[in-house]
Amino acid sequence: MSDIYTLGGSLQRLLSTLKINRERVPLETLKSVYRVPYEELKAQIQESVREFVLLVACGHLLINPDYPPDEQTAVAQDAVDRSRIPKEIGKSLTRDYDVAKIHQMALKLREEIEAALWPYINQKTCLVADLEDLEKTPVIYNTLTRQIYQDGVWIDQPLDLWGKLLIYSKQEDAALPGAALLQKGETNENMEERTAGGEALLYPEP
Repeated sequence: MSDIYTLGGSLQRLLSTLKINRERVPLETLKSVYRVPYEELKAQIQESVREFVLLVACGHLLINPDYPPDEQTAVAQDAVDRSRIPKEIGKSLTRDYDVAKIHQMALKLREEIEAALWPYINQKTCLVADLEDLEKTPVIYNTLTRQIYQDGVWIDQPLDLWGKLLIYSKQEDAALPGAALLQKGETNENMEERTAGGEALLYPEP
């Protein structure tokens, strides 16, 4: 698969060619005298846009391995179908001829897809306690994103989980945001704990 920069550069050249043609040649002439090359150019742009947006919006998306991939793919597709962004991208193509703007819209589409998939990703959010200092406030951590929840935002910070206590919320609390999870941080009937291999590693209920 090509990288974003290669695809973006190729798409920008195609859009620039389309813009020049439309500025210098009457549209009716393009559709009649130059119909074949004009239609080929538009088809190339359509395919390039599709590939570019797909890579930006869906490339390396995280999914939860505990749930069927097809189920999560359907959720992502539903988010795309509900979004207004694909239509906005279509309008921008022949209005702005600007890959940078398409890129920004594709990133917003990715945010919508990630938001739709968050309930699955959030299943891997847990409290991480240090067994050597149990009085220390547990850290809210997502083992899929490898981020900690701090001051209301998620921050990239992979943790070494060796010898740590991982506490996951049960299904009924799965929608709790990080802050609420911290408030319920004490181990109780709503939390699932497990140990494995002699180490205090706790995993979500299957």
